[in-house]
Amino acid sequence: MRKLEEQYLNYIDEKITEHNNLHKQYKADDRKDEADLEKIKANIYEIFKTLFLNDIKQLQGKDLGEVKNINIYGGYLLRFDTIPTNWKVSLDKAIEHGDTVKQVIEENKLAVAKELKDKFLAMFDELGR
Repeated sequence: MRKLEEQYLNYIDEKITEHNNLHKQYKADDRKDEADLEKIKANIYEIFKTLFLNDIKQLQGKDLGEVKNINIYGGYLLRFDTIPTNWKVSLDKAIEHGDTVKQVIEENKLAVAKELKDKFLAMFDELGR
């Protein structure tokens, strides 16, 4: 499990660095909208990193006995359903009101969450079983 946790956290850290670098680059190029979007993406990665670390911390020291590995991370996986709920509502409202800026922001937040979930599940299939 440690290998899965380490690789997943390394992946998130790489993505945070990537988006923060793009944010700085776009900001330097006076591309405010793109810079803001990259900062939002980095923040979403930070949110899920914090949640993952908190979930791991809560599991440390607990006797999980015969619990299968997927159950250990079940709470974290549920966050991919609960956290984006408000983003989906906000996206629907943005579409309804023709707010394309808000629509792009919410679509990107949802895309980052989906990417993280897909990456976690792929790593789990490879390393966690």
